[in-house]
Amino acid sequence: MPAVHERDDEEIDGVTSDARPRARQDDDAPASPSTERTGATTSAIEDVAEAGAEPGADAAAAREDRARRGRRRVTLPLVPLLAILLALLIAAGGWLWLTRPDRSSVTTADYEEVLQAARSNIVDYTSFDYLTLDDDLEQIRRVAIGELRDSSVARLEDGREAIADSQLVVNSEVVAAGATAADADRATVVLVVKSSTKSLASPQTQVSFARIEVGLEKQDGRWLLSRLVGTDT
Repeated sequence: MPAVHERDDEEIDGVTSDARPRARQDDDAPASPSTERTGATTSAIEDVAEAGAEPGADAAAAREDRARRGRRRVTLPLVPLLAILLALLIAAGGWLWLTRPDRSSVTTADYEEVLQAARSNIVDYTSFDYLTLDDDLEQIRRVAIGELRDSSVARLEDGREAIADSQLVVNSEVVAAGATAADADRATVVLVVKSSTKSLASPQTQVSFARIEVGLEKQDGRWLLSRLVGTDT
């Protein structure tokens, strides 16, 4: 019985020792066909990638390169053009600054003063009553100067008798006014004047409108009428 066990051990040892060389032989055996195919496919893909065998990628890269070169060709000429344009703008700004008009001494308040004087003066100048003609003539002398004053007073003095006989009454009011020019000493104002006229021959009030342009001059701190032009009636 002991001998049998020894043989069994030898057989086991033999099997074990035989299995080990075969395992080593398996490690040295060539790869299976599927493994060889997988390796060949991977190698082919790498070769194609390295050789640049993807025409779509090459075309996209070429288009991008051409676009970059085109942008460079378009951008480079714009740089000196923009510099020249900037220089011209700076030069124009400097010229406008040097040639700017002097600051006007007339303010918004001056225009308001001119308008107020024109409105009140023209009412005194064009309104009169046969019963108060002397006072009306004195008003004209207060609001007008120069030739305008003298000619107006002369006409009313010459027509005094006719005014009294016809019992003529004229009342005026300004319905619109605007200053078109003004400086420290002179101004021009356009007005629309409404006149209401009554007389012995026409007891019913007659209304008329006139658009007139007046010139004013400042004397002793007051704006006075110096010119009057009727533009339309």
